[in-house]
Amino acid sequence: MRNLFCPTCRAKNNEEYRAVLKKRQVRFYLFILTGLATEGLALLLDLCAWRSFTDYQWGYLLGLGVGLILGGVVGVIRIRRRMADEEMLKECRLRETDERELEIGSLALRAAARFLLAALYVLLVVAGVFEKEELMRVCFGLIALFLFSYVVSRKYYGSKI
Repeated sequence: MRNLFCPTCRAKNNEEYRAVLKKRQVRFYLFILTGLATEGLALLLDLCAWRSFTDYQWGYLLGLGVGLILGGVVGVIRIRRRMADEEMLKECRLRETDERELEIGSLALRAAARFLLAALYVLLVVAGVFEKEELMRVCFGLIALFLFSYVVSRKYYGSKI
């Protein structure tokens, strides 16, 4: 999951890697804030009596929030442990900057993207067969969003590199 949420690490020494980890730590704090915001949104919607939530909806929203909070806390703890131990810091840096690992991460992301598109396409076809118009629109929108974001990202990074 490191390659999915964190950019490629090209640190040449432990101090550069420590700076990379500090930036990653900020991302995990954002996970925690997003989880807290989800919890707060659920509470706000319930207090405003805009609509009443079922137990399932409460569990769903609270579970999403708690999952993000716990994931963020675990990430922060792991990063702090790495930064405190020089030997572990060096080992993790060498493992992360290994060209083989970078290629594996790139191939895994491409495979996951292809699988996601294929699954969305199958769901789109099934929704069409069973005349689920709303699901068709959501699937089509997600496919279009994915392809659009790929084109924009490709152009952006093509101009930066």
